[in-house]
Amino acid sequence: MSEEQELPQGEKPIEPIKSESFQPNNGPPIIPPPFQQPPPFSNFGYGGQQNLPNSTPALVMGIIALPACCFYGVFGLIFGIIAWVLGAGDVKKYHLNPSMYTEASYKNAKAGKICGMIATILSALFIVFFVLIIVGLVSNPHMFESFFRNLK
Repeated sequence: MSEEQELPQGEKPIEPIKSESFQPNNGPPIIPPPFQQPPPFSNFGYGGQQNLPNSTPALVMGIIALPACCFYGVFGLIFGIIAWVLGAGDVKKYHLNPSMYTEASYKNAKAGKICGMIATILSALFIVFFVLIIVGLVSNPHMFESFFRNLK
């Protein structure tokens, strides 16, 4: 059988298009953009991500706030609130755009926030404890005198 017999009546075989003659929209030939490498050093972390701006200060303040609770609660309260606020702000920034920030800085901010929360609560308890002692001393001084006499 010949090619003419295999094709239905009235149809001609399709000729392949030559790549030289084909130009889309009769414009200039399409040239791909040159290969560009990223800069060798950048201020961002791995994969173009950056660290959260206050993750390290939040963690440092939270760690300092924990032992500072023992100093009558005042310093622990100050450092704890600062760590809590800085950490909470960075956690919120991370949740708004997680692909922009590194996971390590998110974990630092979260740890600083938690340490700040714990330190704030412990400091508040220490302050309440000392206020109760002072109120008890003022309202019932004889009980404290007898207590201190028995310690000797």
